[in-house]
Parts: sequence; structure tokens; C-alpha cells
Amino acid sequence: MNFPWSISIVREDAAALAALRLLPGLEAGEAIDLIWVRGPQGDEQLAAKLAALPARGRYEWIAPNQLRAIGNRIPSARLPDVQWQPLSAWLQVELPVAALPATEPVPVPVQLVRSYAEQAADLLLTRLDVLRQFAAEAAQVRLDRLEFAVDAAGQALVRGQPLPPLPGRRFVLHGAIAVPAGYGWQPAVSPEVLARALNVSGDTLVLWQEDGTVIRLHGEQFLPVTRSAVRATAQAFAPPHES
Repeated sequence: MNFPWSISIVREDAAALAALRLLPGLEAGEAIDLIWVRGPQGDEQLAAKLAALPARGRYEWIAPNQLRAIGNRIPSARLPDVQWQPLSAWLQVELPVAALPATEPVPVPVQLVRSYAEQAADLLLTRLDVLRQFAAEAAQVRLDRLEFAVDAAGQALVRGQPLPPLPGRRFVLHGAIAVPAGYGWQPAVSPEVLARALNVSGDTLVLWQEDGTVIRLHGEQFLPVTRSAVRATAQAFAPPHES
């Protein structure tokens, strides 16, 4: 992360920015429908934290206000004209501290219920330190079939087949919505209707948990399960005295 950067994030995912609240030099500003964050160049740990966020746009920030989308060669956008303030101050004023990004109650008419239908799990939600140990010991052929994403609380979501035999919660995918293995929903509306009720769009992946909250992740947050990627991500989420 050897360049100044900026990201944009939708308001419904803004709680995920709590993962950055202790980092120095970061600023936030509010546009009409997006929250913008900008900061100086950083290291691999900062890059891992940014990759864990459900950002809608990721840019190299070219002062004073030009933006170059990551992967592009020329600037193609500009920072909006917003009132910038330190991210730590903005979070204290605007948001409660939250561990998970964009948790929200599921609409009352639809609820999770136990199901007797047996279905193979597609996703595993486990601790990042558990995944790190697995990646360090497993054969490369096992790792090549897996991807992972990390939420703001440092939980690792693994997808791919076969899923590793690790402790955690397993989820079954129904379109873009994953429910805990052994659960369904009532009333039994279609996954498409449920996706509209949960406001799922684009490449968003929603984990619907037993307590009625959801975790939203985006496709760009998933990385191949390699030893180096898992190790760098784990270091980014480790307490300062452990990193």
C-alpha cells in the first residue's frame, strides 16, 4: 500500500469503518449516499484491513483531489467536495462502535426456522487464527480450492469445496443468501423475494445468522487461501502487542 488512497462505502455498511478507528491519519467525509475515507500510504496490515471492508470504490488518491481506480492507469474520478474530519472523531459522533459491518434486523414477516432438509454446506465461518493454522499446515492442493474473506470483527468466512474440517458455523447458499446449515425460513418465499427483502444487490453476499442479524460481504473481499494472504490478514487484525 505504497500510495495515498481513498475508498467509498455505502451508508448501510458504514459501521464496518470501526475496524479503522485506531489508525492515525485517516479522514472521513459524507456525500449524498456514500461515506468517503482517505489516508496516507500504509503497509500490508493496512491493506488487509481495507480489503476486509465492503467498499464500493477503491482508489489511489492523487493530491489534491484526483482519484485513480485500483488497477487503472489514468485518473478517472475526483474526490467529492465534502467536509473532512478525522475518522476517529466522525465515528464517535456518527456511529456506535460495532464489531460487524452492516448488521440489521431481518424483516419481521420472514424468520429463520429449523429445517430437516439435508444440504451440503457451502461456507464456513471460523476464527481467523484457526484458518491461519490450517493454512500453515494443509497441503497446497487443499488451499488452491478455497477463498476467504474477513469481516470487521476478524472472523474468517471460507468458501470452496471441500470445506476444511475446522470448528465454526457452516452455511448453505441460496442464491446470494447463506443461512446456517439445518435452517430454512418461513414463510417459504423464493430466494429472489428474500433477496429483495434484505436489499441484496450486485455481488453482495449476505450471511443470515440465527439471531436475525446479517453480515454483508462483497465479492472483491474474497482472496485465495494462500499462506501469505492468511498470515498478512491475521497480522492486520492482531492486537498491537501481537503483530
